[in-house]
Amino acid sequence: MSMPYDFRDNRTNYEKEKEVREKRLSAYSEDIQKRTLEQSCELIRQLVEERRQQGMTQQDVADITGILPSNLARLESGKRVPTLVVLQKYASALGKHIELKLCDGAEE
Repeated sequence: MSMPYDFRDNRTNYEKEKEVREKRLSAYSEDIQKRTLEQSCELIRQLVEERRQQGMTQQDVADITGILPSNLARLESGKRVPTLVVLQKYASALGKHIELKLCDGAEE
């Protein structure tokens, strides 16, 4: 004789597994965000260093790129996370370019 199937147990198990999965994905997402922000900050630091080495001001870069000087200042101070397009414009104003590559496996 078989026991009747209890859908409540199934629902409880589903909810528990869903919660564990969401926590795992959240932690993974936070890690990606942290690494991306660190990489962005490093790239901005390099761009600012290059701008200064070339004797250019923020206003010079703003004039060439069309980025508002106030937005450029926020970008350089880390108060704004830039898009790839903005970073490419900035690099281009310095006579540089940004290279991206897709790699297999975890980041080294």
